[in-house]
Amino acid sequence: MFRKLKIIGGIIVVCLSITGCGPSRVVQCNQLIATINKGNTLINSKSSYDATTTNKLGEELEEIAQELEALELKDENLQEFQKDFSQTFKELSQAFINMSLGLKTSTQVEASLEGRKKFNQARTQVTQAGQQANQVAVNQDISLEKLISYCQDN
Repeated sequence: MFRKLKIIGGIIVVCLSITGCGPSRVVQCNQLIATINKGNTLINSKSSYDATTTNKLGEELEEIAQELEALELKDENLQEFQKDFSQTFKELSQAFINMSLGLKTSTQVEASLEGRKKFNQARTQVTQAGQQANQVAVNQDISLEKLISYCQDN
């Protein structure tokens, strides 16, 4: 009986030393990448961007940022990626919300000199928000390549 416990204990020690006490880096990478892909899918699934869908997308991207923050990653490098991508999705969220506000304003202007001024301001707001979103997306693509490279180096 004691010998069986000793063998089982030895097997457990070997298994823990191989896999560690927590999730492996591969599992953590998969969790992080799956959440990032979920956010990217939201962005890519929209076929048209009016004020309502753009605002909803902004809210959904904020939820993705929160999901990223909630991941319990042990690997320090993955924690850095986690922080970076959480910030990225917050920035994308804000850009889409700003775009939504501009789109909404542009559809509610009256036909007057003041209305034309508001329309031009709204158009500028939409353009700037779009440029911000594009720049964040470019940076995200670069970070995603680095993350995938890190995760593949096992």
